[in-house]
Amino acid sequence: MARVPYSHELYALARHIVFRCEGEHKAAVECKSKHDWPEDCKPESEGLVRATNKLYKEAMDRAPEEFKEFAECLDQNGLRFARCRDKQKAFETAFPIVENASK
Repeated sequence: MARVPYSHELYALARHIVFRCEGEHKAAVECKSKHDWPEDCKPESEGLVRATNKLYKEAMDRAPEEFKEFAECLDQNGLRFARCRDKQKAFETAFPIVENASK
């Protein structure tokens, strides 16, 4: 089993998570807006974690160098996207946020 993603890797995947894990993300956010107790949203949160881990593995399989460079840039620059736009563009070109429907 692969390790869980580090925080800078999750930041690098943030836009992908919102679009590619849209259902799981929406369910978790909606649940958390209705409940104060984290345990009340455990199933939704676990679903989002599973989807995010699957997406992380996919990014590492399909665009490992671009992903690592973007994530490391974020880590080295205090998670400031503005300082890593070139790495972000390379990663999102190699691993698009939304898959091309014509494939």
